[in-house]
Amino acid sequence: MRHNVYLAQVNNRFGDQAFLPYSVGVIQAHCQRQPEIAESFRFQEFIFLRENIDHLAARLREPRVLGISCYIWNWEYSRALAQAVRSAHPDCLIVMGGPQVPLDSQDFFMLNPAVDILVHHEGEFAFADILCEFLQADPNYSRIPGLSVRDGKGSCITTGVREAVKDVNQLASPYLDGTFDALIDLPYRWNASHETNRGCPYSCTFCDWGSAVFTKLRHFDDDRLMKELEWFGRNRIEILYNCDANFGIVPRDIALAKKLAEVRADSGYPVQFRPSFAKKSGPAVFEIAKVLQEVGLQRGITLSMQSMSDDCLTVIKRRNIKQDNLTDLLNLYRSHNMPTYTELILGLPGETLESFRRGVSRLFGAGQHEGLLIYLCELLPNSEMATLQYRTLHSIRTTRLPMLLGYATPSADDVQEYFDVVIETATLPFEDWQKCFMLAWAVQCFHCLNITQALAMFFWTEFGVEYHAFYEELMAFAADNPALLLGRHYADTVTVMLEGADGVGMGRSVPGFGELMWYPEEASFLSMVTRKDELFLELSTFVAHLASRHALPVSAHLLEDLISYQKESLVDPFSPAESRLRLRHNLSNYFEEIYYGRTPQLFPWDGHVTFRAVDEYGGDLRKYAIQAVRYGRKNNHLRRSNIRSD
Repeated sequence: MRHNVYLAQVNNRFGDQAFLPYSVGVIQAHCQRQPEIAESFRFQEFIFLRENIDHLAARLREPRVLGISCYIWNWEYSRALAQAVRSAHPDCLIVMGGPQVPLDSQDFFMLNPAVDILVHHEGEFAFADILCEFLQADPNYSRIPGLSVRDGKGSCITTGVREAVKDVNQLASPYLDGTFDALIDLPYRWNASHETNRGCPYSCTFCDWGSAVFTKLRHFDDDRLMKELEWFGRNRIEILYNCDANFGIVPRDIALAKKLAEVRADSGYPVQFRPSFAKKSGPAVFEIAKVLQEVGLQRGITLSMQSMSDDCLTVIKRRNIKQDNLTDLLNLYRSHNMPTYTELILGLPGETLESFRRGVSRLFGAGQHEGLLIYLCELLPNSEMATLQYRTLHSIRTTRLPMLLGYATPSADDVQEYFDVVIETATLPFEDWQKCFMLAWAVQCFHCLNITQALAMFFWTEFGVEYHAFYEELMAFAADNPALLLGRHYADTVTVMLEGADGVGMGRSVPGFGELMWYPEEASFLSMVTRKDELFLELSTFVAHLASRHALPVSAHLLEDLISYQKESLVDPFSPAESRLRLRHNLSNYFEEIYYGRTPQLFPWDGHVTFRAVDEYGGDLRKYAIQAVRYGRKNNHLRRSNIRSD
């Protein structure tokens, strides 16, 4: 009789989209190649969706071994699953692995008595060794390297570091060997992960990717990768996630992109491709972007920053794009109609209120207007930043915050996931963190989602009002007018921030836009964009107030033109794709020059500008929220293009 093995890699469902459980798929594919394991064990169906844990544990059929792959989005669920399976099946060997498993595991088994073994780092060879040891008359898992093992008293035995897999081509592909064949026919639109190499040459302190033993890149063979790409097209994979740390860092990545483009052209799949591009965006990344653009797979190139502060970058051991080259890179991609976006992290050690404010202005001043995403700094368990020494050195204070799983469909389980968010450091007191949080909300909601983008560009270009100062003025105006739409959303966001600092979840649903949870800036935007006329009446009052307060020489007619231009350029759920606007100034050409980093000339002009959006939504709020905001915010779908002036 063969022993039943269950592998769990639980993820959320996004509508009718689900993830193929790649990490445990590779483990199963590798183990099934071992004759002793194939003869003695039977791998049962994968556990890959969140569901009621007690019901799940009860339906398992005589599980002898349960392997659980854990990361931040399923950690609490995985721990609860282990406990439920232990209660329902006391003799089951329960093994946990994945990036969330703590390397410092001395107290783990005292807090998690349902778990028998932890696997650290790569799991394929370790899990195969565990299964082989399971077959022994008196198993002794402590002789297998790379584990933490619970002894008979609940204490922890660590077994040393297992050497990284030198030749990753020893590992079977779960796509090509049939491991996922039983899943692929289920009624989901599948998302898949594609791993072309392992390792990361960087050592950013906030990341758990490039540890000391995994900095060297190890490559999968070209033939295997090409066949996997064909499998993704043949099996109608909806979204393909490249899970390399730096796609584009290896010369052969261009050939892989060309193969992916060929597959997409032939089959129509994948519908989307999402890589983590190389930290330094060189010619290879640009070439890859061009290839993907031609078949509709390019949805935004990441020009990676995380911080604009040299002091902060030194503290977090981050190598960045040279900031002097950012404008040239932006113009290169923009001239080929390729969207870009930049990411910043709020709360990094070494960042100050002033460096954060100046960093936002420098990014916008360099031309990165449409694609800025600002994330809260999280402490990942096995990152350098999460160590006691690093936290003490930089006076890091965190709050345990319910995880905002943006855009996920509510599941049948009631297990809440959490993450530790930095809210104070030695250089960023909590009061300053609050100011940074609100600035991040304002620039993302109003500038990057295109409510006031052109207005801020005008005041910077003509009068030197720095971008951060413009949005701080906008927030001050909102705070002084609490009865206005702007004032209510400002106050709501302050509440979200303060509740978040106390450990209350920051996600918000918006009536009419489906059941999905939205980030604070997106929730504010969606609520305001349906009241566009009211919103722009208030913004008209604000810009007149700003001009008067600073004695700026700008005429009422020009302010009217600016508001009209900004309002018409914003894509909303109700307007047709194409529209026409009469202007008294050459604003269309004026803003085009600013986008390309050139010095514009503003002068009177009497004519019409024709705008065109990528899509129109006919009042379908859910379609608008998903396509224009969720997917579109990284590729400027909320800004109408000026296609003609006459």
